[in-house]
Amino acid sequence: MAGFDFEFTYTQAQEPIVHVCQAAARTRARRLGISWKWRTLALRHVVVVVDGNSRRTDLLGYRLERDLPLVAEGCGSFALGPRQRARLGRGFADMMLRGRHVEQDGPMLLRGVADTYYCYPPYDYSCPGSRRLQARLSITEELIVGWNFEEIAPEVLLEELHTACELVLEELVNRRAKRLSFAQLIATANDSGLLDSGLLDSGLPDSGLPDSGLLLSLVGETTPAVALLTELKDLRKDVRHRAAEGARPWLNDHWEEVAILLERLVSRVTSRA
Repeated sequence: MAGFDFEFTYTQAQEPIVHVCQAAARTRARRLGISWKWRTLALRHVVVVVDGNSRRTDLLGYRLERDLPLVAEGCGSFALGPRQRARLGRGFADMMLRGRHVEQDGPMLLRGVADTYYCYPPYDYSCPGSRRLQARLSITEELIVGWNFEEIAPEVLLEELHTACELVLEELVNRRAKRLSFAQLIATANDSGLLDSGLLDSGLPDSGLPDSGLLLSLVGETTPAVALLTELKDLRKDVRHRAAEGARPWLNDHWEEVAILLERLVSRVTSRA
């Protein structure tokens, strides 16, 4: 778990912006299993305490940086223009991100900003040696974020995760050969030692959600990464070609495992560049 707080003051004209941003941030935090609490220290002087899984906290900050300018812009504050309201919404997100990443000596002052320099993607899918793959994985990341706010159908995310894993495995084990099936890519990567048992040993969510049991049930020489990719392959095939059910419950249990597995495989692409 990763807990932090940020303390700030604001003006009377900014009060409606603060109220809508607080409400929007708390709603989004709850969707991710993150605690978002605030208390008033003095007139227009507030401290916000955020506590939850570190990865999900980064995902929350990533989302607030996008959403709060829109939330604030639509706020019914006649003292401030739409552009000012939008900048203050981003300023609110910026304070949360500063609280997350920078030690503060005292309360911050809510101010409008055009950009924030503390917004980091929740997963590191950067691979400078393969720009096309990196650009493609940015779509994967956006869909993962959208899934957590019910903007993406489970079948869409399932297909996207399958495609992303396939592309990364192709980059790792099949850059010059003819196209391999997903099962062949898994087998080749496993034979090359890229899907070893330590790949998913740490960094998994500790949010209190039900355990999937997948990572604890090794059969023979099968590693957690191989088991996860095989389940993804089989379910995607059934959902796509047989209109099978089961995408949503499987993703509820496994989307974070796949996201972390992708990140670690991408790091191996980078190390080979």
